[in-house]
Amino acid sequence: MKAKVNTSAATKETYPVLLVEVGTEEIPARFLSEALIKLKESFEKLSLEYRLPSLSLKTYTTPRRLTLMAEVCPLQEAIEKEVWGPPVTAAFDKDGNPTKAAEAFARTHGLNVNALDRKEKGKGSYLVAMLREEARKAQEILPELVVKLILSLNFPKSMRWGNSNLRFVRPIHWILATYGNKRVPLEIDGIKSIATTRGHRFLAPASFEVRDNRTYINLLRNNYVIADPEERRKIILDGSRSLATSVQATLREDNDLLEHVTFLVEYPTPVLGTFPAGYLSLPKELLITVMRGHQKYFALEDDSGKLINYFVIVSNTKKDNRDTIKKGAEKVIKARFEDARFYYEEDRKIKLKDRLEGLKKVVQHDKLGTVYEKAQRMAALAEFLAEAQCPAKRKDAHTAALLAKADLISGVVREFPELQGIMGGYYAVNEGYHEEIAAALSEHYLPASSGGQLPVTDIGAVVSLADKLDNIASFFMLGLSPTGSEDPFALRRQALGVIAILVDRKYNLLLPDLFNKALQPFKVKNKAAIIEDIMRFFEQRMEPLFQAAGYPVDIISSVEDFCKSHPLHTLRERMNALQQFKKGPEYASFLLALKRVNNIAPKDEGLSVNSDLFAEEEEKNLHKEVQRIAPHIQKLVDDSRYLDAVGRLLTLKEPINCFFDKVLVMDKDKSVKLNRLSLLKSIQFLARQIADFSKLS
Repeated sequence: MKAKVNTSAATKETYPVLLVEVGTEEIPARFLSEALIKLKESFEKLSLEYRLPSLSLKTYTTPRRLTLMAEVCPLQEAIEKEVWGPPVTAAFDKDGNPTKAAEAFARTHGLNVNALDRKEKGKGSYLVAMLREEARKAQEILPELVVKLILSLNFPKSMRWGNSNLRFVRPIHWILATYGNKRVPLEIDGIKSIATTRGHRFLAPASFEVRDNRTYINLLRNNYVIADPEERRKIILDGSRSLATSVQATLREDNDLLEHVTFLVEYPTPVLGTFPAGYLSLPKELLITVMRGHQKYFALEDDSGKLINYFVIVSNTKKDNRDTIKKGAEKVIKARFEDARFYYEEDRKIKLKDRLEGLKKVVQHDKLGTVYEKAQRMAALAEFLAEAQCPAKRKDAHTAALLAKADLISGVVREFPELQGIMGGYYAVNEGYHEEIAAALSEHYLPASSGGQLPVTDIGAVVSLADKLDNIASFFMLGLSPTGSEDPFALRRQALGVIAILVDRKYNLLLPDLFNKALQPFKVKNKAAIIEDIMRFFEQRMEPLFQAAGYPVDIISSVEDFCKSHPLHTLRERMNALQQFKKGPEYASFLLALKRVNNIAPKDEGLSVNSDLFAEEEEKNLHKEVQRIAPHIQKLVDDSRYLDAVGRLLTLKEPINCFFDKVLVMDKDKSVKLNRLSLLKSIQFLARQIADFSKLS
């Protein structure tokens, strides 16, 4: 069946505005950003399905409403469908009379047999029904479309209320649906559409009519609702920065908090608050966590980046109420800081090493034992890594790894889990540990995300690696590797962290050796198979990580096999060389020469070349050139001078082309043929000391 759309729709000037607003109880802020995207995508899909062109599609949301506005064509696009039927030979008998097959086909589509067309397809002729579905008015279609639109919205969590069977993110209170300023009649679970909306829950709670859809945004603004989240974001950011400037400070930029607060309020009003300066003696991260995590306040800093005793709260009310808001916020934050100070001071009474005994009561995983046992494994692994990379810091690395998880049972971390590691660093400083040990306790969870901040110190890097290597090895040993979208132990993120640290610090360590060491405490019998699984897992992580760093897929593919046999930092250095080589004038022609080699080179390894069997001058010259440059390329690769190695390899281009132009590789004499294939294999082997050029485009 083929369909042809008649696009003779109305002009843009005649497109009335469709306005749909779903009014609800307060929707969690974390759901709203994704809801905006889904609302837009769903409407675009339904517009195509119902053949209703639209323009100027916009979506808005506040905690109490999801809104869509679009200029929608008043007339559906007509459609012509071409439906193929039976072959003509089966549709008519020898006398030319229609058969039952032809009559049934015509009857199915409401046509007379005489109205059917005949068209050629392949080697035969077939009956074809030309059907036209006339355009309907938008007013007739929109009730059904809007119902589908609302019901298509899915959220991470939904609920039912009262006796309703409808599931939605929060109870629906009203549905505003108008088109061309006229109500779109529809009903969802007993809730009928209306032409009215509501303003701010407290400042303008009464319902009011929307007489002109194009004035909807301003109408809400007059009733203390800023519908556009981008406008709310700007009000919050500009107002907060202005308040910070008023006390000679700067706003501590926090995009995640800004996003969250934007979707928490309908009518944002930033308010400046203060707290007793004595609380500034607490760790900076603790104060920030209390302000942003629990209260959604923005912290302020001086020119040197130190916190000052002011903050910004974003209220959901008028400026007239700011004194009340300020007073309440200051009272709350003081109480929260007092709690934080209590936990912090109590924690400092117990030394980190004395907390290790408590880790024996904390289970990491029922098949892996306690966190204390994990700390022991981390300490051994960190000592091994330090011995290889920074031998003078071996003992400090052991100490840092042993203490890295001790703060998990501290009062502050129990109250604020996001501060694990960070608080351990503060406690280590208070107890007089070397500053790099303290830094390592804070850094060992880094990077927290792909592309995130990496450990700065040597000890921080090795303890972070020890933690991640142990986790990956442990869970792969248990058969709990990530599957599909499921990754409950965040092993993908930790693998990316391992790669990022090894590349960044240029550690000359091999992944198989590291996981061999990480698996030692478990004394498993199938260690080689587990390591092989882990290596496949790491290979899958390479492409997205290096793509994010700006490397093209073909270059990544050409070096990813080296992850098993070479330090990971050499992969990046190889890719840099290949990127530079790609810019040169000889790239394409050299790749073509190597392609000729790769197309015919045998898969067998260990083939030897016998120069006594060479008869043609071209093969002798090629072999001589390969022998001449081979030791140079090996030395350049050993010194990580990959671009220079590629330059040496380039000298083979002309000898390779001459060889193929003048020499018959597949000679009738088997020994001659194998010898020539062995020569090509030696070239392929030489090139693959640098990269697999066959994967380059």
